[in-house]
Amino acid sequence: MKILNSKEAFEAMMAGRNIMCRAADELMDFDDLSQFPATIFAMPGYEFCIKIETMELAGITFTKPLTLDDIVEDQEIFIIHPDHISQIKYSKQCMEYFKAVDNGFAQADKENAELQLVAIGELFGRMIVYPPTIDNTGKPKKRRSTKAKNETEQASIPAGPGDAVPDIEKQPEPELIQPIEAIEQETTINTETPVTEIEADSVETDRVKLVEKFTAQIDQFTKEDDVLSFRHVFLANGHLDQKDQQHLCKLTEDKLLELDPEQYTPKAEPEPIVEEVIEVAQPSLIDQIENAARKQASVESAEHGSASIDLFYKKKKQVLINRIYDMDSVETLERLAPAIPAAKLLPSDHQELLSLYAQRKDALIQAAETGEAS
Repeated sequence: MKILNSKEAFEAMMAGRNIMCRAADELMDFDDLSQFPATIFAMPGYEFCIKIETMELAGITFTKPLTLDDIVEDQEIFIIHPDHISQIKYSKQCMEYFKAVDNGFAQADKENAELQLVAIGELFGRMIVYPPTIDNTGKPKKRRSTKAKNETEQASIPAGPGDAVPDIEKQPEPELIQPIEAIEQETTINTETPVTEIEADSVETDRVKLVEKFTAQIDQFTKEDDVLSFRHVFLANGHLDQKDQQHLCKLTEDKLLELDPEQYTPKAEPEPIVEEVIEVAQPSLIDQIENAARKQASVESAEHGSASIDLFYKKKKQVLINRIYDMDSVETLERLAPAIPAAKLLPSDHQELLSLYAQRKDALIQAAETGEAS
């Protein structure tokens, strides 16, 4: 869990994230921001975090799937497949990883990935028990070998003086059974020519030769289903590193584009541009306050012919004070609270506004309890 300071937490809250808070340097759980005063961002001694959101599907609760904004390059994530969980290092160069995250089939940890797969199965009346997790992060696998050790005992017969040495039949030497190392057979897809015999020497472990072999197989495919199913073959191969897997993923994407350009051609999405336009069209609360202060300062400057250097600063402070007294409910007053630290006033002026804010809030609470207008 990433700990945020007040500035980072405030920016995350303005971006629509749910923020939690607790007192710093204390062993206590984070609590909802609603349990703290509205001026918490301006108060020292507190730390914040982004609340992990969950969802429920078919009666099973798990964390919401990762989005493209939640992950970074080379981050280890867990992708949900129909029959297993795949642990990978995310790369935006691999279209399969990109689409899995974009379509909501990626989790940050194994436990929630399993819960999501079980929930999907439950939704369709299927029972998925202990789905396997395949490590496709490219980490080297440990290979074990066993050695048989045979101990032989030699029987000795003592011979005293004058005694004849008995005729002992020579025993045959025990045969040493050499251990056979388990050969990890490489999974391959069915081709037109059936494979009848697999020699131990045919199991390829050289990365360069494996990439050449897989590249040739990808180039020979003429059906999209063959290309899609072949991904699991090289992703499950433990002898390839992450760069090799990314390269082969790119080849499969190119092959799919060659077989069906209409379906696999990337489509431009203009949503981010629309969001930027909306943000520009809707100024923040502090922008509104500063615009009002700037306008008042401009009018007063025109009337007197000149203006002091801190005229805008004074007007901004006065606009904030007026806004505090204009609020007619606790809810609207609390929405104004983030503008106080955002105004970046001097410490003395900042404390003065906090005091006025607290007085106004107490007055509104008392008025609400007594039913009198303040």
